Amino acid sequence: MNLTEFNRKAREIRDDRVRGASELARCCLAVLAQAACEVPAEEITPWRALLLRLARELAVIRPSMAPIKNLVDAWSASVALDVVSDLPTARRLAAEAAERLIAHSRQAVSDCAAQAARLLGPGRRVMTHSFSSTVLKTCRLLQDTGLQMIVTESRPLEEGRRLAEQLSAWAVPTTYITEAQMALFVAKADAVLVGADSLLADGAVVNKVGTHLLALAAHEYGVPFYVCCERFKRWRADEPVPDLEEMASTELGVPDWPKVKIRNVYFEVTPAHLVSRWIDEAGVHDGIVEK
Repeated sequence: MNLTEFNRKAREIRDDRVRGASELARCCLAVLAQAACEVPAEEITPWRALLLRLARELAVIRPSMAPIKNLVDAWSASVALDVVSDLPTARRLAAEAAERLIAHSRQAVSDCAAQAARLLGPGRRVMTHSFSSTVLKTCRLLQDTGLQMIVTESRPLEEGRRLAEQLSAWAVPTTYITEAQMALFVAKADAVLVGADSLLADGAVVNKVGTHLLALAAHEYGVPFYVCCERFKRWRADEPVPDLEEMASTELGVPDWPKVKIRNVYFEVTPAHLVSRWIDEAGVHDGIVEK
């Protein structure tokens, strides 16, 4: 891998509108593993300095997504602390460190889903918004237990369609709706289950725009609102609220009307007081617990 290829892969991650935060974090780690093995270098010190610079670039490439920063920072720490003096061994160890974090991420998603499935139980009608790998895995665990789903399309690129297609393949009865119908349909749900791109220190949730409206509607109708995400999606208390990414207005598919400003903000913060329970790989919590 040369720097041109690295920059191409970084742009793909930056511009990705399909995969969630955890998937993209694993993509960043995979890029770093490849870079560790392949970037041209003859000595270990400049090699390590280059890798750490590339990692810093990836850590901030999607500012709304905490797992990218947290997992890339964890990898950088392991590389920075490595005392191996020969370059071939250092390359191998750096790649193995990335692979271990990828495996840890995947296991955490599975463990979160298992906790959510136990909380929800059989025969439930569950509503969700956008696409979440933890929600998808929860549905897979519950697919033969009488699960019914209500899925929003999640404009503008309709990430919810990806979930609805998979639910259809699993023969899970699913209602697919626009976000404008959320308040109408949430009253028909037993619970709302969403993932998160980030979790703030106080339990507030950074997720796809529309999550806050769904939480408000669920609160109005007394429907429990559950957030399911891995612990490495948390921001520390001393870190500022992340930037909320805004994408190209062209995604909305409307003309460039004179005097009309078109906005396409992708993420928003849902306050903690609207969350009924938080689910992570360690269990179900009524409040945020320390890592």
